[in-house]
Amino acid sequence: MISFKCKNCGGEMSVDSSGALVCEYCGGKSFFEDKELLGYREFRKQMLNYLRGIHDEKAEGKKTEDYLWDSAEETQFETNDGEMISVRYLYSYVDGDADVYLTKKNSIFVFGSGDNSLADKMLSGIQQLTIPPADVKGLHECFPRLNGRYDLKGGGVMLAFARTDNLFPLPMFGSLKPEHVAWIVSRLENICCVLNYSDMIHGGISEEAVWINPFNHHAVLMGHWWSATKIRAVNTAFGNPDLKALRQTAVKILGIHKDEAPKEMIKFLEGGVSQDAYDDFEKWDKVIENGFGGRRFAQMNVNF
Repeated sequence: MISFKCKNCGGEMSVDSSGALVCEYCGGKSFFEDKELLGYREFRKQMLNYLRGIHDEKAEGKKTEDYLWDSAEETQFETNDGEMISVRYLYSYVDGDADVYLTKKNSIFVFGSGDNSLADKMLSGIQQLTIPPADVKGLHECFPRLNGRYDLKGGGVMLAFARTDNLFPLPMFGSLKPEHVAWIVSRLENICCVLNYSDMIHGGISEEAVWINPFNHHAVLMGHWWSATKIRAVNTAFGNPDLKALRQTAVKILGIHKDEAPKEMIKFLEGGVSQDAYDDFEKWDKVIENGFGGRRFAQMNVNF
């Protein structure tokens, strides 16, 4: 993924709906030339058409999902035994040491020859999870499910994880309003509770690691599992590092909407963290009650 730095403060900039580069920290703006925005604008248009029409049973012409996949690109990888794997992807980005591809049925992580050991570390991290027996919230669905592992020619490794319908990487959505960031925080708090139950620290919670479904408010901690370790191997004297990363991620995706957030939310996100995810979740529950007036489903009208 290409990142842009603000000339004023050095903060990371994101592209808003008008095509301007906006600094999430000082509010500074910069602009592309029209020709540079052509491909970007077309993709955003296709994405918006898809999200607006996906539940419209009266949509005419081709299926609504086709709007989105008209913009898909294709690349190929060769396995050790000479098999060619074609990957038709809508979106790609970099998560640490892996190239990630959004395909119709999978989220694909490709590690280069120098990073192939991270593929096994990623699988090992996921396998260490222990889901509570009474999983009434379906929390097992918040974690990656392996569809296939492929050794690539030259020493690289490809991992393919199942992708459910309408699940997209969080960076695709840009800055989000507080009510939408709130449900993402709630899902990440749930995920951190499972990690706590498993005596684990993920170690890589970030915007790039999280995938969301904007329609049913589902989230998956998809990426960066190669950093996962047991809690005993991490210094938690100043709080659980996953809970710190959760807050940093939330502030980042609030972006230009930070000033619209309830004061209780900002106090939580900028305050200290608990050592225990269960205690942290209780604190967040109070933010929902006092800052948002309780839990309610906020329709996410995505504006690209």
